[in-house]
Amino acid sequence: MNHNQLIEYFAQVIQEIFARVGNANNLTDDKNAQKLISAVLKSLDILGVKANEVMPHELEKAYLEAVNGATKELAAQNVKVDKLESTEILKRKIHLAALKRVVSDAMTDLKTAIRTAKKSAKTTIAKTLSAVKKEIAKGLVMGSHNKYVSKRLAKTFQEQGLTSFVTSDGKKLRLDKYAKTVVSYKMREASTQGSVNCYQESGVTLIKISEHGASCAKCGQYAGKVMSIDGEYKGFPSAKSVPLPPYHPHCRHTVSSYVVEYKSDKEIQAEKDKWKGFKEGTDTRTEAQKKAYAKEQEIRRKAHAELKAYERYRAVLGKDAPKTIGAFRRIKRSGGKSWQKLQLAYRQANRELKVE
Repeated sequence: MNHNQLIEYFAQVIQEIFARVGNANNLTDDKNAQKLISAVLKSLDILGVKANEVMPHELEKAYLEAVNGATKELAAQNVKVDKLESTEILKRKIHLAALKRVVSDAMTDLKTAIRTAKKSAKTTIAKTLSAVKKEIAKGLVMGSHNKYVSKRLAKTFQEQGLTSFVTSDGKKLRLDKYAKTVVSYKMREASTQGSVNCYQESGVTLIKISEHGASCAKCGQYAGKVMSIDGEYKGFPSAKSVPLPPYHPHCRHTVSSYVVEYKSDKEIQAEKDKWKGFKEGTDTRTEAQKKAYAKEQEIRRKAHAELKAYERYRAVLGKDAPKTIGAFRRIKRSGGKSWQKLQLAYRQANRELKVE
């Protein structure tokens, strides 16, 4: 299993947990409720085991691939560089320390996220069932109690049950979404560190940040600029004061070597001039770059909104919801009678879940 498969595995297990919660029966019985909680916690524990098996290996692989890539890049520019086997690379302090730090940070983040999700799952199930029992006792629930409890829990659990991280502005991130963020970020960080350490070890202390047609404001202020790894090259900011990529989760920016021996004074000065008047936090992108990024983000937002809607429909409708996100998208985008029928069923099911 690679890191992309791990991300997919997290998403798959989360969906399986949602399905288990939605299909649970007789949850007013404490034994059944506890059995459900135990099953959910066990699934989350398995995620932890799988992450521990996959991530250290994948981060090491990304780091070593970056070192090897940087080695070839330098050799192509006639820079003297040691060509080492993987085992030899990791014997060197600069590489071993960097990799250990990235792995440690990644595993700490994932373990904390899973631990938080387990607490969230247990609390959500317990609180929801307690509230529903009180409603039933007061005679506020009409019809099948079992069906009502199941749907009520499925809906609440989908909204709150697997929270693994809460942002500074109060946004709750679900475990699979947060895990995807951590995995993507740490893989890019491992790659960047591998390249940078290889350059520095070979005596090349200037690096250049990649450029892309579509970049966010944060990335745009650094894209295409040259910086000094150790801060000792006059005219270029230090990587200790100006951050290296990744600049945010899912950042695509990379680094490459900037070998001054092959640059003219005019070229070097042009790179230095890019930093003149630099003020961190300023959006330096062109209008074309802003539009390209906005278009890219709109596509992502639409896909994410459809996924969230599908999860809400499935939590409330259960087996009556479309079987896959693909089927849901086709029905929704067609906007025909099938979509109207699905919306009607969803609204009706939601009304049944509300207790006056």
